[in-house]
Amino acid sequence: MKNTFLSAILMIALCGCVHNHHEETAAENQHLHLHNFTAYTEANEFFMQHEGLEAGKESCITLFVTALNDFKPSTASEVKATLKVGENAQTAVAKSSTPGIFNFKLVPKSAGAASISFDAGGDKAHFHVDVMALGAEHSHAHGESCSGHSHAEEHSHGADASCEGHSHDAEHSHSHSHEHAHENDHSHPHTHSHDAHMHAGHAHAGHGEQTEGASGDIAFGKEQSWKIDFATAVVKESHFGGAVKVAAKVAAVPSNFTTVVAATSGKVQFVGNVVEGKAVAAGEPLFYLEGGDVTDNDAAVKFAEAESNYLLAKADYERKKLLFDEMVVSEREFQSAEALFKQAEARFVSMKRSFGDGKVVLKAAKAGYIASLLVANGDYVEPGTPIATIQSDGNVNIAAELPVRFAQQLQNIEDVNIVLPSGEAFSMNALGGSVVAVGSSANSCNMLPVTITAAAIDGVVPGSIVTLYIVSKSSGHAVAVPRTALVEEMGNFFVFVQNNPISFEKRAVEVGSTDGMRVEIAKGLDAGERVVTKGAVALKLSQGAAALDPHAGHVH
Repeated sequence: MKNTFLSAILMIALCGCVHNHHEETAAENQHLHLHNFTAYTEANEFFMQHEGLEAGKESCITLFVTALNDFKPSTASEVKATLKVGENAQTAVAKSSTPGIFNFKLVPKSAGAASISFDAGGDKAHFHVDVMALGAEHSHAHGESCSGHSHAEEHSHGADASCEGHSHDAEHSHSHSHEHAHENDHSHPHTHSHDAHMHAGHAHAGHGEQTEGASGDIAFGKEQSWKIDFATAVVKESHFGGAVKVAAKVAAVPSNFTTVVAATSGKVQFVGNVVEGKAVAAGEPLFYLEGGDVTDNDAAVKFAEAESNYLLAKADYERKKLLFDEMVVSEREFQSAEALFKQAEARFVSMKRSFGDGKVVLKAAKAGYIASLLVANGDYVEPGTPIATIQSDGNVNIAAELPVRFAQQLQNIEDVNIVLPSGEAFSMNALGGSVVAVGSSANSCNMLPVTITAAAIDGVVPGSIVTLYIVSKSSGHAVAVPRTALVEEMGNFFVFVQNNPISFEKRAVEVGSTDGMRVEIAKGLDAGERVVTKGAVALKLSQGAAALDPHAGHVH
């Protein structure tokens, strides 16, 4: 790779600015080459780096654990590592002061084929490694007691001041290029092929592979990816049949609307600053109804009449109930008094609920905002007159019209993807929506209407224009990636293929149809490769970062 490690640069710089060529060559050969291993479980990504394991020598191993649900650092507080060479096993436990990063110090007791396994809160990863013989001719160059590492963190249980981990700065955390690796004659084989990484992507639970980056890869460290909205995924060949694209308009469903109506006649008085668009709470007073100069319909007079009628009917009912018990009045006369009392009571209670301070109060039935005002302040209204409509949050209807040639597709709708002007995309099925209606006949414009309903989407208000991708049932299959995996440069499309979690290849692809959420890849990408699905723009911006010169800081 074109990137070198900060630790190597610092080490060379400390050697002084004036030295002979032999000293420079010796210093260059001290560049640390980190071996990269990657494993995936259902829950986590395990990314391990070490500079080579040698029997009898202290080895520093750094492990990055990333939670796959959000591609952020694992919340595990500690990780247990087990190194096994033949029948000889040793363990170490690392706690991290930086979430997701765990540093270990191990001293292999013998050479040979070995394995390292990690246990992070019950989630396990396993790697096959080699341990070189002590003093082997092709051993890696180590600093004394791992002193060549530059990550300044304090770790315990397997990581001390002499083994503080490899450089984790994003632009410096990659291995050297192939050429540099051959110059130093490292003994470990490197796995640069995409096939090897594909195998890593499909590895059985927790069984990892060596995943070295390739020359020309884009460096993007774990700490960088953890700070942004980032994700990767294995590309699969799956069901894909494209979609019909159409513009559509968002509207609130009818059940989201309530109407405030006049309970009695009177003059409307607004309560405070009532305007269209104002948010209101359930039960909030919005309007008063007053009799004003129209005395025949004065609300206060009507309320007084209702109260008087209620009290009279109640007294008559109670009197006749006593007489009925004494068999002085007939059952029919008692039932008539009871009926009049219940009618008067219902009317009085109804008016009392909306009457206060000599006025009838009209309140919001539920929370929402005022969609429209149907009268002006001071208008006189009759009972039942609509005064305002209140719209509440809830599901929305999204309506579109398509040419009649799409009639067959509309009869076999599988899903509808909703793309906002901002570029965000949502699936109707994922939002719990459904197709409400599909026109069975063309309208006057020779178009077929289609309406879907879906849960409210943040930032989308009734009246908004969105784009629908209507996905019909199809037997077609294709290699497809999320739209967010693609970046465009001057009309050409690219994806970033992961060689390991900090090393990415920018690859040109040819795109086919899209369903609004995914894009078909016609050429340039194979099923089984892992690509960046979120954060591709950040990698695009980082690709222009200047490469570090291995001779930087030297004066000849």
